[in-house]
Amino acid sequence: MIENIINKYGTPTYVFDIAKLLKRVEYLKSKLSFPLVYAVKANTFIIKELENCVSRFEICSSGEYEICDSLNIKDEMMVISGVYKEEDVISNMIKNRNILRYTVESLNQFNLLKKLAIENKKTVHLLLRLTSGNQFGITKEEIKEIISNLDTNYLIIDGLEYFSGTQKHNIERLEKEIIDLNNFIAEIEQDLHFKIEEVEFGPGLPVYYFQDSNFDEDAFLDKLNELLKTLNKKVSLEIGRSIASSCGYYLTKVVDFKTNQNGNFAILDGGINHLVYYGQMMAMKIPYYDLYINSEEKDELVYNLCGSLCTINDILVKNVLLKKLNIGDVFVFKNVGAYSITEGMSLFLSHPLPKVILYKNNHCYLVRDTFKTSNLNFPKIEE
Repeated sequence: MIENIINKYGTPTYVFDIAKLLKRVEYLKSKLSFPLVYAVKANTFIIKELENCVSRFEICSSGEYEICDSLNIKDEMMVISGVYKEEDVISNMIKNRNILRYTVESLNQFNLLKKLAIENKKTVHLLLRLTSGNQFGITKEEIKEIISNLDTNYLIIDGLEYFSGTQKHNIERLEKEIIDLNNFIAEIEQDLHFKIEEVEFGPGLPVYYFQDSNFDEDAFLDKLNELLKTLNKKVSLEIGRSIASSCGYYLTKVVDFKTNQNGNFAILDGGINHLVYYGQMMAMKIPYYDLYINSEEKDELVYNLCGSLCTINDILVKNVLLKKLNIGDVFVFKNVGAYSITEGMSLFLSHPLPKVILYKNNHCYLVRDTFKTSNLNFPKIEE
């Protein structure tokens, strides 16, 4: 499959393997007893492929909403989230759509949703996001204030949303968060006589990108599942990275070499503008990859793999022992299905954006062709 894609589409290119994506979702469902909510910020190119696999899509910007709208994602599958909710966008949603769930990230957002719901005489269901102490969500006191002073039938508070961060590999941390959440729910129900029906919980499941990883995911998910059952609520799990990461590949080829007092350098046609791993640590860790080499070289050399940007930071891997490389050899970096496609320095140096391929049912589908970023960086002056 990869060799055919290299020959047909060239590099740099992203490939998302849909069979692998769906297998990953089925694995998560087999370990977790709760509906999955896909955070579309992880990868928008696979949204439609997940439509029949997840219960909802978490949408955090007007742009993400436009994508989901264009893909005909059903209203009832949308959760409108995000720390900034533009009034004109939300007004249009409430007026013209039947999207039920909106998260509340601030008192201002609550007041906006209340005003628009009343003006349009539309019922809006809310999830109040509890902050973990960062810029997201609202405090316990603010949540109590909202519940205590709810004075309209157009707003229905279904429950709480909680997400404190990503790459949480410490089960004890998650246990503490769930205990604290349970205690807060009990406090609301006892003190305010208000029943919390639902909790959308973001576990921040870890993805291990590098070859020195050692993680028992089965045991971790089993323990998490038991902890979540203690909430005794309708629980849904917001997951992005853990769903999407494993389906992605990034293809980039060797285009030049140099050797100096600091070692051997292989220059690739893609770099940190396209490839981003969480916890990359300035390329000191070696990600999972395959190498498609064009010769029968037996000699080995230690290389630094560098991208095409004019910055000394553009290093993908340092000091890796490989068979002697040739121009045209292709590296296939794995586990790039989440965030990498959007987190890179895409506009730096005006390099084109890579092609994006969906591999599905033994066929390749070009879903985004090479895109010239020079058009975006060009200073067009209005007359």
